[in-house]
Amino acid sequence: MAVRRSLAWMAFGQGGFFCLQFLGSVVVARLLSPYEIGVFAIAMAVVGLVSVVQAIGLNNLLVRERDLTPDLVASAAAANIAICLLLAVTIAVLGYLGEALFKEPGVRHVLLVLAVVPIIGHFAFVPGAMLEREGNFRTIALLKMVSTAIGVGITITLALKGYSYMSLAYSQVATALLTNVATNVVARRHVTFRLSLAHWSKVWRFGLQIFAISGASRIANRTMEVSLGSILGLGQLGLFSRASNNHNMLWDNIHGVVGRVVFVDFSQRAHEGAPLGDRYLRVLELMSGLLWPVFALVAVLAGPLIVHIYGPPWAGAAPPLALLCIASIVLVSTTMSWEVFVVCHETARQVRFEFIRTLLGTGLFIAGCFISLEAAAASRILDALFAQFLYRPHLERMTGTSRHAFSAIYLRSAIATLVAVAPSLALMILWRFSAQTPVALLVLSVGGGGLLWLLALRGLHHALYGEIMTVLTRLRQRAIAV
Repeated sequence: MAVRRSLAWMAFGQGGFFCLQFLGSVVVARLLSPYEIGVFAIAMAVVGLVSVVQAIGLNNLLVRERDLTPDLVASAAAANIAICLLLAVTIAVLGYLGEALFKEPGVRHVLLVLAVVPIIGHFAFVPGAMLEREGNFRTIALLKMVSTAIGVGITITLALKGYSYMSLAYSQVATALLTNVATNVVARRHVTFRLSLAHWSKVWRFGLQIFAISGASRIANRTMEVSLGSILGLGQLGLFSRASNNHNMLWDNIHGVVGRVVFVDFSQRAHEGAPLGDRYLRVLELMSGLLWPVFALVAVLAGPLIVHIYGPPWAGAAPPLALLCIASIVLVSTTMSWEVFVVCHETARQVRFEFIRTLLGTGLFIAGCFISLEAAAASRILDALFAQFLYRPHLERMTGTSRHAFSAIYLRSAIATLVAVAPSLALMILWRFSAQTPVALLVLSVGGGGLLWLLALRGLHHALYGEIMTVLTRLRQRAIAV
């Protein structure tokens, strides 16, 4: 019940966040050119490259620990502020180097503004982590939605006034300030300025393991973006950034949200000594049943979606968007691997896996950049297949599940996905995958696929159908009560 309630609030918050983020991206794409977006994207790639040190996941330590003492909280806060100060100085210095490398003064201007964001973010570190530890996802969701709404409004206002790519930079700072202040107000009981080195060894040991896992992935992603911008140009990076941002909106707002709730739930089950098997398989079935059709639909309809929403200048973003969605379909097959490895205290093994995967994935992507934008995006599919090979056997071992159980779930979700996509695929074949396919026909095909998908879920006795019916029943009961 608690997990469903948390997911419901996070779904509500992320739904609002997604709509605001999406609408904001559409307006900004209409106001700024691919080159202007490319300038901001390359600056963000530089920020992301040095910000990997924040991937040590100290907030996850505060969530995971069974016995959380004030000294441990203070030690985590001390490590976090040291990292934030280092980041701020590094980003500012790299601003000047970025200008020289890309021959674009805008890169320096953006980076100098973004340098203050890590320092601002530190002051919400402990209150935010404690809200998540308590499972207070209602507050987290509302905070994120409100701050995002204001941030999007600032971005659009500044873009209209001619601030170009700087409108995106200034809105990042404004959103960080708003989120920080709001988090400290609603979680004021957790606000603390105390710092300590009492548990520095435990904090850094955990942090270094998580850094080697998440940090490797972040370094790879940012290195790939910088490489793409250097090899293919900022205009092509702008197109890839548009495709990647649209893809990430889907991934972060669905998979990322569920992952945060599931991590808390898995941690609590581990504290109680309860097995993860049944819970993990249910999560896998829900995620594949939902995300496979979503990503498959976007892959099939990428051309008309991009052109109708963002305009013809962005048509080049459609092929990489489709390829990134195909890669995500593969990645969902090993969903929640990070959460399971951390909860089962097997981060050392995951460090090795991520190191190998990062080397291979980055190499393939950079090689693809020398061919074309599409080849670079296609390399992500190979990376996802390799991740499946690495992780699935160990997920089966740690969760106590079998290959047969995985295969049965894959089969049910694959059938539901094919049924959901069939009308849209038939439409695109009829129109020869034209980006000018009429909007009315697109809506009808997606709507028809959605109805067929629900019927397929019911006929397959898919776990997702039961969850949908449970939610609808509760909503109906509440409506009657009102």
